Amino acid sequence: MNYHPSQPRQSLSDEQRNLMLRLVKKMLGMGKLPSEIKQAIAREFHLSTRSVERYMRRARREMIQHMEMHVKEHRSEAFYFYHQLMNEPKANLLLRLRARERIDKLMGLDLPYSARREEPQVDLTTTQIQEMNDEELKSTYEKIMTQNPSVIQIHARPRKPKEKQE
Repeated sequence: MNYHPSQPRQSLSDEQRNLMLRLVKKMLGMGKLPSEIKQAIAREFHLSTRSVERYMRRARREMIQHMEMHVKEHRSEAFYFYHQLMNEPKANLLLRLRARERIDKLMGLDLPYSARREEPQVDLTTTQIQEMNDEELKSTYEKIMTQNPSVIQIHARPRKPKEKQE
């Protein structure tokens, strides 16, 4: 339940705040999604999800302080853990792949990518292409490839000569 301007703003007691922080820490430890945590805590304590986000940040900060390690140390520890997991010969392929993905994410290599490519602009009709001889076709292909380096190269097969119909 989100805070609505017509509702009076509630302030939580110290006991309620501590209880909420313990619940958030427990849910984070259980691997719950942030959206699930926000909804559950907001509903239970009649807060906005934005307020719950602040408590989640505080809970994470306290968890890190409790572990007595800084974020950089945690990152390096996670890296070595995933690195060992990835190189474990007894680990199944999916587990090793996930470890590789986590390492990529830790190192910032998981950049978004697009599966789309720009299609080359060809001002030729199908008939014109079919009427080209092999040399013209090859030079046109090379011209397109130099103008559009992102296009996947296709190995051209020699064309079969057309059979003359009688």
